[in-house]
Amino acid sequence: MTRKRKTEWWHRSVPAIYPQTYLTLARERGVDPDRLLLQAGLPADLFANPRTEISFLQMNTLVAAVLNRTGDDGIGIEVGWRLPPTAFGNLGYALLCSATLQDAVVLCLRFWHLMGRVLQASMNTSGPTGVIDLMLVAPVPEPFQHLVQELALAGFYRGFQLLAGATAADLEVWFQGPPPAYADHVTARLGQVRYNMPATQFRFSAHLLQTPLAMHNPTGLQFAIQQCEREESLLNEIDHPVREKVRRNLVLGNAGYPSLQKMSEILSMTTRTLRRRLEDEGIQYKTMVEETKRRDAVRLLDDQVLEIQQVAILLGYQDPANFTRAFRQWTGQTPSQYRTTRRSSR
Repeated sequence: MTRKRKTEWWHRSVPAIYPQTYLTLARERGVDPDRLLLQAGLPADLFANPRTEISFLQMNTLVAAVLNRTGDDGIGIEVGWRLPPTAFGNLGYALLCSATLQDAVVLCLRFWHLMGRVLQASMNTSGPTGVIDLMLVAPVPEPFQHLVQELALAGFYRGFQLLAGATAADLEVWFQGPPPAYADHVTARLGQVRYNMPATQFRFSAHLLQTPLAMHNPTGLQFAIQQCEREESLLNEIDHPVREKVRRNLVLGNAGYPSLQKMSEILSMTTRTLRRRLEDEGIQYKTMVEETKRRDAVRLLDDQVLEIQQVAILLGYQDPANFTRAFRQWTGQTPSQYRTTRRSSR
Protein backbone atom coordinates (compact mmCIF):
# COMPACT_ATOMS: atom_id res chain seq x y z
CA MET A 1 0.00 0.00 0.00
CA THR A 2 1.42 3.41 -0.91
CA ARG A 3 1.91 6.19 1.63
CA LYS A 4 -0.92 8.19 0.07
CA ARG A 5 -3.32 5.26 0.35
CA LYS A 6 -2.42 4.86 4.02
CA THR A 7 -3.11 8.48 4.84
CA GLU A 8 -6.39 8.95 2.97
CA TRP A 9 -8.97 9.27 5.73
CA TRP A 10 -11.34 6.59 4.47
CA HIS A 11 -8.65 3.92 4.74
CA ARG A 12 -7.92 4.73 8.37
CA SER A 13 -9.23 2.43 11.06
CA VAL A 14 -12.15 2.88 13.44
CA PRO A 15 -12.01 1.35 16.96
CA ALA A 16 -14.50 -1.50 17.25
CA ILE A 17 -16.39 0.10 20.14
CA TYR A 18 -18.02 2.62 17.77
CA PRO A 19 -19.63 0.26 15.23
CA GLN A 20 -20.52 -2.19 18.01
CA THR A 21 -22.39 0.51 19.91
CA TYR A 22 -24.28 1.56 16.77
CA LEU A 23 -25.31 -2.05 16.23
CA THR A 24 -26.41 -2.43 19.87
CA LEU A 25 -28.63 0.66 19.60
CA ALA A 26 -30.06 -0.61 16.32
CA ARG A 27 -30.93 -3.95 17.96
CA GLU A 28 -32.73 -2.10 20.76
CA ARG A 29 -34.79 -0.37 18.08
CA GLY A 30 -35.87 -3.71 16.61
CA VAL A 31 -33.34 -3.89 13.76
CA ASP A 32 -31.38 -7.11 13.20
CA PRO A 33 -27.61 -6.30 13.37
CA ASP A 34 -26.78 -9.18 11.02
CA ARG A 35 -29.01 -7.67 8.34
CA LEU A 36 -27.34 -4.28 8.86
CA LEU A 37 -23.91 -5.83 8.40
CA LEU A 38 -25.13 -7.60 5.28
CA GLN A 39 -26.57 -4.33 3.92
CA ALA A 40 -23.22 -2.66 4.57
CA GLY A 41 -21.38 -5.46 2.77
CA LEU A 42 -19.69 -6.67 5.97
CA PRO A 43 -19.55 -10.28 7.28
CA ALA A 44 -22.03 -11.17 10.01
CA ASP A 45 -19.24 -12.49 12.27
CA LEU A 46 -17.12 -9.35 11.83
CA PHE A 47 -17.05 -8.57 15.53
CA ALA A 48 -16.49 -12.09 16.81
CA ASN A 49 -13.12 -10.69 17.87
CA PRO A 50 -13.82 -7.67 20.16
CA ARG A 51 -10.61 -5.95 18.97
CA THR A 52 -11.65 -5.95 15.31
CA GLU A 53 -11.38 -2.57 13.58
CA ILE A 54 -12.98 -1.45 10.32
CA SER A 55 -12.12 1.37 7.94
CA PHE A 56 -13.90 4.73 7.91
CA LEU A 57 -15.29 3.83 4.49
CA GLN A 58 -16.87 0.69 5.96
CA MET A 59 -18.02 2.63 9.03
CA ASN A 60 -19.66 5.27 6.86
CA THR A 61 -21.55 2.56 4.95
CA LEU A 62 -22.61 0.86 8.19
CA VAL A 63 -23.83 4.12 9.75
CA ALA A 64 -25.82 4.91 6.60
CA ALA A 65 -27.51 1.50 6.92
CA VAL A 66 -28.27 2.13 10.61
CA LEU A 67 -29.82 5.51 9.84
CA ASN A 68 -31.83 4.05 6.98
CA ARG A 69 -33.27 1.22 9.07
CA THR A 70 -33.82 3.10 12.35
CA GLY A 71 -34.78 6.52 10.97
CA ASP A 72 -32.94 8.07 13.93
CA ASP A 73 -30.67 10.87 12.69
CA GLY A 74 -29.79 11.77 16.28
CA ILE A 75 -28.34 8.39 17.13
CA GLY A 76 -24.83 9.88 17.40
CA ILE A 77 -25.83 11.53 20.67
CA GLU A 78 -26.94 8.17 22.04
CA VAL A 79 -23.72 6.47 20.94
CA GLY A 80 -21.66 9.10 22.76
CA TRP A 81 -23.88 8.76 25.83
CA ARG A 82 -23.29 4.99 25.89
CA LEU A 83 -19.49 5.29 25.87
CA PRO A 84 -18.22 5.86 29.43
CA PRO A 85 -14.43 5.91 30.03
CA THR A 86 -14.43 2.14 30.59
CA ALA A 87 -15.37 1.66 26.93
CA PHE A 88 -11.96 2.85 25.74
CA GLY A 89 -9.71 0.12 27.05
CA ASN A 90 -6.29 1.24 28.25
CA LEU A 91 -7.07 4.91 27.75
CA GLY A 92 -10.31 4.61 29.73
CA TYR A 93 -8.45 2.87 32.54
CA ALA A 94 -5.85 5.67 32.54
CA LEU A 95 -8.60 8.28 32.85
CA LEU A 96 -10.18 6.48 35.82
CA CYS A 97 -6.81 6.11 37.56
CA SER A 98 -5.92 9.81 37.20
CA ALA A 99 -5.59 11.99 40.28
CA THR A 100 -7.87 14.83 39.15
CA LEU A 101 -10.27 15.58 36.34
CA GLN A 102 -7.66 17.89 34.82
CA ASP A 103 -5.14 15.05 34.71
CA ALA A 104 -7.75 12.85 33.05
CA VAL A 105 -8.66 15.44 30.40
CA VAL A 106 -5.00 16.13 29.62
CA LEU A 107 -4.43 12.41 29.13
CA CYS A 108 -7.56 12.13 27.01
CA LEU A 109 -6.31 14.86 24.68
CA ARG A 110 -2.77 13.47 24.63
CA PHE A 111 -4.02 10.12 23.35
CA TRP A 112 -7.08 11.46 21.54
CA HIS A 113 -5.91 10.11 18.18
CA LEU A 114 -6.25 6.55 19.51
CA MET A 115 -10.05 6.94 19.41
CA GLY A 116 -10.97 10.23 17.66
CA ARG A 117 -9.26 9.88 14.30
CA VAL A 118 -11.14 12.40 12.17
CA LEU A 119 -11.53 15.04 14.89
CA GLN A 120 -8.87 17.19 16.48
CA ALA A 121 -9.46 18.14 20.12
CA SER A 122 -7.67 20.91 22.01
CA MET A 123 -8.31 22.55 25.39
CA ASN A 124 -8.02 26.09 26.75
CA THR A 125 -8.46 26.87 30.45
CA SER A 126 -7.24 30.45 30.67
CA GLY A 127 -10.46 31.80 32.24
CA PRO A 128 -13.36 30.67 34.43
CA THR A 129 -14.77 28.68 31.50
CA GLY A 130 -12.78 25.77 30.15
CA VAL A 131 -13.13 25.02 26.44
CA ILE A 132 -12.48 21.85 24.48
CA ASP A 133 -12.53 22.75 20.80
CA LEU A 134 -13.36 20.09 18.21
CA MET A 135 -12.27 20.47 14.60
CA LEU A 136 -12.80 18.04 11.73
CA VAL A 137 -9.47 17.08 10.18
CA ALA A 138 -10.81 15.03 7.28
CA PRO A 139 -13.41 15.72 4.56
CA VAL A 140 -15.96 13.44 6.20
CA PRO A 141 -19.29 13.37 4.33
CA GLU A 142 -22.67 14.03 5.89
CA PRO A 143 -24.43 12.63 7.80
CA PHE A 144 -21.29 11.01 9.24
CA GLN A 145 -19.86 14.48 9.91
CA HIS A 146 -22.49 15.63 12.37
CA LEU A 147 -22.73 12.16 13.94
CA VAL A 148 -19.01 12.19 14.75
CA GLN A 149 -19.26 15.63 16.35
CA GLU A 150 -22.38 14.76 18.35
CA LEU A 151 -20.81 11.52 19.54
CA ALA A 152 -17.70 13.34 20.79
CA LEU A 153 -19.62 16.12 22.53
CA ALA A 154 -22.00 13.67 24.22
CA GLY A 155 -18.99 11.62 25.31
CA PHE A 156 -17.32 14.62 26.96
CA TYR A 157 -20.60 15.62 28.61
CA ARG A 158 -21.18 12.14 30.01
CA GLY A 159 -17.55 11.78 31.07
CA PHE A 160 -17.61 15.02 33.06
CA GLN A 161 -20.80 13.87 34.77
CA LEU A 162 -19.42 10.45 35.69
CA LEU A 163 -15.93 11.53 36.74
CA ALA A 164 -16.60 14.89 38.40
CA GLY A 165 -20.31 14.88 39.21
CA ALA A 166 -20.81 17.87 36.89
CA THR A 167 -24.35 19.24 36.56
CA ALA A 168 -26.09 20.78 33.57
CA ALA A 169 -25.36 24.25 35.01
CA ASP A 170 -21.61 23.51 34.75
CA LEU A 171 -21.66 22.41 31.11
CA GLU A 172 -22.47 23.91 27.71
CA VAL A 173 -22.33 22.45 24.22
CA TRP A 174 -21.77 24.47 21.04
CA PHE A 175 -22.51 23.41 17.46
CA GLN A 176 -21.42 25.40 14.42
CA GLY A 177 -24.36 24.31 12.32
CA PRO A 178 -28.10 25.09 12.60
CA PRO A 179 -30.37 23.09 14.91
CA PRO A 180 -31.46 19.74 13.42
CA ALA A 181 -34.99 18.36 13.52
CA TYR A 182 -34.08 16.37 16.65
CA ALA A 183 -32.63 19.39 18.53
CA ASP A 184 -35.09 18.85 21.41
CA HIS A 185 -33.62 15.40 21.97
CA VAL A 186 -30.09 16.84 22.00
CA THR A 187 -31.11 19.43 24.59
CA ALA A 188 -32.81 16.78 26.71
CA ARG A 189 -29.53 14.87 26.83
CA LEU A 190 -26.98 17.69 26.91
CA GLY A 191 -28.73 20.54 28.72
CA GLN A 192 -27.38 23.91 27.60
CA VAL A 193 -26.96 23.53 23.84
CA ARG A 194 -26.30 26.39 21.40
CA TYR A 195 -26.44 26.18 17.63
CA ASN A 196 -25.10 28.50 14.90
CA MET A 197 -22.05 29.20 17.04
CA PRO A 198 -18.61 30.11 15.62
CA ALA A 199 -17.07 26.79 16.69
CA THR A 200 -17.96 23.27 17.80
CA GLN A 201 -16.99 23.18 21.46
CA PHE A 202 -17.57 21.55 24.83
CA ARG A 203 -17.56 24.25 27.56
CA PHE A 204 -17.38 23.72 31.30
CA SER A 205 -16.79 25.49 34.60
CA ALA A 206 -13.00 25.42 34.94
CA HIS A 207 -13.16 24.73 38.69
CA LEU A 208 -14.29 21.19 37.84
CA LEU A 209 -10.76 20.38 36.71
CA GLN A 210 -9.58 20.32 40.33
CA THR A 211 -12.06 17.56 41.24
CA PRO A 212 -10.18 14.59 42.76
CA LEU A 213 -11.10 11.25 41.19
CA ALA A 214 -12.25 8.48 43.51
CA MET A 215 -10.43 5.67 41.66
CA HIS A 216 -7.00 7.33 41.57
CA ASN A 217 -4.34 4.63 41.40
CA PRO A 218 -0.73 5.69 40.61
CA THR A 219 0.42 2.16 39.78
CA GLY A 220 -2.56 1.46 37.55
CA LEU A 221 -2.13 4.87 35.91
CA GLN A 222 1.51 4.22 35.05
CA PHE A 223 0.66 0.82 33.56
CA ALA A 224 -2.25 2.22 31.51
CA ILE A 225 -0.14 5.06 30.12
CA GLN A 226 2.54 2.57 29.06
CA GLN A 227 -0.10 0.54 27.23
CA CYS A 228 -1.45 3.68 25.54
CA GLU A 229 2.08 4.56 24.42
CA ARG A 230 2.44 1.07 22.99
CA GLU A 231 -0.84 1.46 21.06
CA GLU A 232 0.34 4.87 19.88
CA SER A 233 3.60 3.42 18.62
CA LEU A 234 1.78 0.73 16.64
CA LEU A 235 -0.64 3.31 15.22
CA ASN A 236 2.21 5.61 14.21
CA GLU A 237 3.67 2.86 12.07
CA ILE A 238 0.57 2.48 9.88
CA ASP A 239 -1.95 5.22 10.44
CA HIS A 240 -0.52 8.54 11.65
CA PRO A 241 -0.52 11.27 8.97
CA VAL A 242 1.85 14.22 8.98
CA ARG A 243 -0.96 16.75 9.31
CA GLU A 244 -1.72 15.53 12.83
CA LYS A 245 1.89 16.20 13.80
CA VAL A 246 1.60 19.64 12.20
CA ARG A 247 -1.58 20.44 14.13
CA ARG A 248 -0.01 19.49 17.45
CA ASN A 249 2.83 21.94 16.79
CA LEU A 250 0.75 24.71 15.20
CA VAL A 251 0.60 26.86 18.33
CA LEU A 252 0.21 30.62 18.62
CA GLY A 253 3.36 32.10 20.15
CA ASN A 254 4.82 35.56 20.71
CA ALA A 255 5.97 35.61 17.08
CA GLY A 256 2.65 34.33 15.74
CA TYR A 257 2.28 30.90 14.14
CA PRO A 258 5.23 28.84 12.89
CA SER A 259 6.02 29.46 9.23
CA LEU A 260 6.15 26.55 6.81
CA GLN A 261 9.95 26.70 7.07
CA LYS A 262 9.87 26.63 10.87
CA MET A 263 7.37 23.77 10.93
CA SER A 264 9.62 21.82 8.57
CA GLU A 265 12.47 22.24 11.03
CA ILE A 266 10.27 21.15 13.95
CA LEU A 267 9.31 17.96 12.07
CA SER A 268 12.87 17.34 10.81
CA MET A 269 12.05 17.41 7.11
CA THR A 270 12.56 19.78 4.22
CA THR A 271 9.95 22.39 3.34
CA ARG A 272 9.43 20.67 0.00
CA THR A 273 8.84 17.30 1.67
CA LEU A 274 6.40 18.74 4.20
CA ARG A 275 4.44 20.52 1.48
CA ARG A 276 4.27 17.34 -0.60
CA ARG A 277 3.25 15.14 2.34
CA LEU A 278 0.43 17.52 3.25
CA GLU A 279 -0.75 17.61 -0.36
CA ASP A 280 -0.79 13.79 -0.34
CA GLU A 281 -3.13 14.06 2.66
CA GLY A 282 -5.41 16.53 0.89
CA ILE A 283 -4.56 19.74 2.74
CA GLN A 284 -2.28 22.77 2.50
CA TYR A 285 -0.30 24.38 5.30
CA LYS A 286 -2.03 27.71 4.68
CA THR A 287 -5.42 26.07 5.21
CA MET A 288 -4.26 24.55 8.49
CA VAL A 289 -3.07 27.94 9.74
CA GLU A 290 -6.47 29.45 8.87
CA GLU A 291 -8.29 26.68 10.77
CA THR A 292 -6.10 27.30 13.81
CA LYS A 293 -6.64 31.06 13.60
CA ARG A 294 -10.40 30.50 13.65
CA ARG A 295 -10.15 28.40 16.80
CA ASP A 296 -7.81 30.85 18.53
CA ALA A 297 -9.91 33.85 17.49
CA VAL A 298 -12.90 32.47 19.39
CA ARG A 299 -10.71 31.70 22.40
CA LEU A 300 -9.18 35.19 22.48
CA LEU A 301 -12.50 36.96 21.96
CA ASP A 302 -13.87 35.13 25.00
CA ASP A 303 -11.39 37.18 27.02
CA GLN A 304 -13.41 40.37 27.42
CA VAL A 305 -10.31 42.25 28.66
CA LEU A 306 -8.70 42.11 25.23
CA GLU A 307 -9.72 44.74 22.71
CA ILE A 308 -10.73 43.37 19.32
CA GLN A 309 -7.79 45.25 17.79
CA GLN A 310 -5.45 43.44 20.22
CA VAL A 311 -6.94 40.09 19.21
CA ALA A 312 -6.40 40.96 15.55
CA ILE A 313 -2.74 41.83 16.15
CA LEU A 314 -2.11 38.67 18.21
CA LEU A 315 -3.44 36.62 15.30
CA GLY A 316 -1.21 38.42 12.82
CA TYR A 317 -3.68 40.94 11.36
CA GLN A 318 -2.17 44.43 11.38
CA ASP A 319 -5.41 45.84 9.98
CA PRO A 320 -8.42 44.99 12.24
CA ALA A 321 -10.70 45.25 9.19
CA ASN A 322 -8.97 42.22 7.69
CA PHE A 323 -9.55 40.28 10.91
CA THR A 324 -13.22 41.28 10.93
CA ARG A 325 -13.56 40.12 7.33
CA ALA A 326 -11.88 36.79 8.08
CA PHE A 327 -13.93 36.17 11.24
CA ARG A 328 -17.17 36.87 9.39
CA GLN A 329 -16.13 34.40 6.70
CA TRP A 330 -15.39 31.75 9.35
CA THR A 331 -18.46 32.22 11.54
CA GLY A 332 -21.02 34.43 9.80
CA GLN A 333 -20.58 37.04 12.55
CA THR A 334 -18.29 39.99 13.15
CA PRO A 335 -16.08 39.85 16.27
CA SER A 336 -18.22 42.49 17.98
CA GLN A 337 -21.43 40.61 17.15
CA TYR A 338 -19.92 37.44 18.60
CA ARG A 339 -19.02 39.24 21.83
CA THR A 340 -22.50 40.73 22.10
CA THR A 341 -23.99 37.24 21.70
CA ARG A 342 -21.72 35.83 24.40
CA ARG A 343 -22.51 38.63 26.87
CA SER A 344 -26.25 38.18 26.37
CA SER A 345 -26.00 34.41 26.96
CA ARG A 346 -24.31 34.79 30.34
